[in-house]
Amino acid sequence: MKKIILLLLLNANFLIAQVIISPYIVYTDSKNRFGSFLVQNESNEAYEITISFVFGHPVSDSLGNMSMKYFEQTPDSLPSVVQWIKAFPRKFVLNPKERQTIRLTVRPNKSLEPGTYWARIVTSSTQKSVPVDTVKEGITAQLKFVLNQVTTLFYRVDSAYSGAVLDTVFTAEDSTGINIFAKLRRIGNSPFLGDLEITLKDSNDSTIVSKNEYLPLYFELVKKINIPINELDKGKYTVFLKPVSTEKQDIPQSRLEIIKPETKSIEIEIK
Repeated sequence: MKKIILLLLLNANFLIAQVIISPYIVYTDSKNRFGSFLVQNESNEAYEITISFVFGHPVSDSLGNMSMKYFEQTPDSLPSVVQWIKAFPRKFVLNPKERQTIRLTVRPNKSLEPGTYWARIVTSSTQKSVPVDTVKEGITAQLKFVLNQVTTLFYRVDSAYSGAVLDTVFTAEDSTGINIFAKLRRIGNSPFLGDLEITLKDSNDSTIVSKNEYLPLYFELVKKINIPINELDKGKYTVFLKPVSTEKQDIPQSRLEIIKPETKSIEIEIK
């Protein structure tokens, strides 16, 4: 009998995870080089778990379409700690309803400049008992699904500071409404994790729309904000944009200093 093994890689965004990771960010620093996270199996099946590391950060195109950029080989100019992380255990079987604490140690070069360095933690889950499907008589296909969940480890060296600057803001109209494009740039030596606070006011200075959009600013990004015109009366409006840091200060010793952001505005008109 012939057997065909198909390996399918599934992104966590498209599959409800049976294996849960917590927390999504592990903080370490030059005074505390140890961290940990929890892997929990909520299913009734055993899973084979593998921990690996990669460097990457969010990027966008000029229209605000976002994606993750990963590096097989990280240039020395980028703030990576991938080569200095050890995980224990790195490979294990997680039985149904069990949990496992993964302990991390970061042993970087002592000559690192102040700032924040990082790595992506890739937790790969594979169901141990693989379902077998018969393609035709005498041939079976073994489907092996691999779920990769990506979380983050930060390693901070004092003094770390960060901010977000709105370089340019412009608009473009299409069938869905008015699109506002904001080009943002990180300043300082650390990523800026927060929200872009968006406030739409009418000519009477009354707030019509107020919302926040996630802003993972590692280097630079273009954010696209859509304003549906069918929900607004005709007239002139002002859109205010302000980056707001939401990063938790969970690091045992070091702290991230946030540079006070400035608010930018742009006027739009509904005709």
